[in-house]
Amino acid sequence: MKDEQRTAGGAVREALVTYLRREWPNSVDVDAHVAAPGASAENFLEACTSLQYEGLIMYEALLLGVGSSPKLLAAALTRKGQSVALQKLSMR
Repeated sequence: MKDEQRTAGGAVREALVTYLRREWPNSVDVDAHVAAPGASAENFLEACTSLQYEGLIMYEALLLGVGSSPKLLAAALTRKGQSVALQKLSMR
């Protein structure tokens, strides 16, 4: 079960970075169901907090229990996040 969660969490991280990369350098409000359709709230929260901890994204607030899914307010990819995203794209 843990391996499935790790795999799902990685997919959510990638989906979130891809979503924010399209908006870069602007900040946007992000609904979990829009950025990562089908992702569990737990995987979305883990992706948001780990990406922020690593300095790849930043956001004003992470809202829980205020709708059908978690939301990030004023989220943006950092320069470091943009650089990492570009490196991963060039490796494909």
